[in-house]
Order: sequence, then C-alpha cells, then structure tokens
Amino acid sequence: MRIGIVTDSTADQPAEFYESLKDVIMVPLTVHFGTEVFKDWIEMPPDLFYPKMVESVAGGIMPKTSQPPSGDFVAAYQKLAADGVEHIISIHISSKISGTMQSAKAATGMFKDVPVTLIDSEYTAGFLGALVDKLAAARDAGSNLDQLLAIVNNGKEWGGLLFSVKTLKYLEIGGRIGKAQALLGTLLSVKPILALEDGIVNAAGKASGTNKAIKEMAAMLKAKAAERPAGEPLTLLLAYSDNPEILDKLRAQVDESGLKYDSVHVSQVGSVIGTYVGPGAFMMGIL
Repeated sequence: MRIGIVTDSTADQPAEFYESLKDVIMVPLTVHFGTEVFKDWIEMPPDLFYPKMVESVAGGIMPKTSQPPSGDFVAAYQKLAADGVEHIISIHISSKISGTMQSAKAATGMFKDVPVTLIDSEYTAGFLGALVDKLAAARDAGSNLDQLLAIVNNGKEWGGLLFSVKTLKYLEIGGRIGKAQALLGTLLSVKPILALEDGIVNAAGKASGTNKAIKEMAAMLKAKAAERPAGEPLTLLLAYSDNPEILDKLRAQVDESGLKYDSVHVSQVGSVIGTYVGPGAFMMGIL
C-alpha cells in the first residue's frame, strides 16, 4: 500500500527537506505582523523572521500566529490521492498548543478519496520534523501502516523535548506557557528549563546560566534515554532560533553526559514556534 504523509510547518524543516521526500507534503501555518501575513517557512523563513520580530516588538507589535484553514489540508490530501497514494498519515503539532489538528480533522470530514489517519504528535519543532523524517524512511524501507503507527507511539513514549528561552514573556503573551507559570518570577540570571510533556509546556527545572542549563538538560535526556528498550535506535535532536553558535555547546555537553545516540537531527526554529520562544532559544531532545 502506497502511503503519503502530511505534516505542518511547525515541523521546522526547509523546503528542500520536503522536496527530498516522496509523497510528503507540508501545510503551512501563518505568522502575522499587524496586517502583514506570511506563510511559515514559505514566505517567512527564520533568517527573515527573527530580525523582523525584534524590530516589530521594539515598535510595540507582537507577532501572532494562526492555524491553516481546512481547505489547505484538503488540497494536500487531494494532491497525494491524485498522485496515487492509497492511505495518508496526517501528523501535526500538539492539539493542546495549536488549533492545527482541528483544521486537519475538519478536512478529513470533507475528503473521502482515500483513508486518512490523523495523528496528534503531542510535540512540535525538531521532534515533529525528525519524526516525519523517520516515518518517511521507514515507509520507503517497506514498513506497513501498523509499523509506522508503532514508530509514532514509541516516539511519544520514549522520546522527549526540552528547551530554554531567553525570556518567558513570549510564551506568556502567546498563552502557551502551560504549567510553567510558576517560572514567570525567576530572576534574569536564572535560565528556565522547559519540557513539552503530554502536549503542553511544563516547567522542568531552572539553572544559573546557560551552561548549567545545558548540563541539566543533557542529564535529563540521558535519564529519559535509559527508559528505552535495549537496542532501540536513538536520534539526538538539537535546535536553535537565531543562535547557531549554541549547537556546539549542546552537542559537547550531551557527549560529556555519556548519552549514546545513533544519529543527530539539527533544525532551526521557524517563525510560528519562534513567535513563542523568541530569539536566543535552544532545544534538546531524543527520538
């Protein structure tokens, strides 16, 4: 059975990523600066977004985001069906932090050409991007639908995504702070450690400075990795917003922690997720 995959732009992958994969389509969310509206990654890549965000916020305008209309998902499903796909996996950003799943669900009600399996990844950003990559590779290697769904379920159970931000104000203003509300009063010198757990942002800890935060995050990931079944391949996830220089520190600390991994997935945080984490953010995770 030929299986297609649809995801959304919060997977934070450039156009070349999707062009390199067969039967994989990305549906973009949008970011708004006042009356200006841009499609995430397509019209507003990260390199343009962060300078514009800094300038816009300084002028008193906070960027906002919106989910794709259902019609965009219908169009993606129709394209895959027209190309010969017999089943579609539609996997997206956590439904607890975005309405994207609602739009996709409405689209499945309007589309009857081929079956669509709709999946709430419970994650976003580099985790979602790496998961799509893993699904496409497994599909191309001959995995069937049940095996692909098992990859998703295993990722949710054994994976994890941690991140730290320069300021919590963007998460607070955007209403995505979840159970991390208690960290709002932290001192400027303290770096919050946040986790995306059960689809929402939770406080995972705090550290005095970036280096100690990275060390704590690496230790948390190592502990999480110890829960995995023996021999289960592990992908290390590293992501940054506008600070690529942080990548070397992240990987060096992971290596120092003793966490063993089989591959590395590096990504940049796009405009939609960047609206909430802001400049200077970084992420570490395992899949």
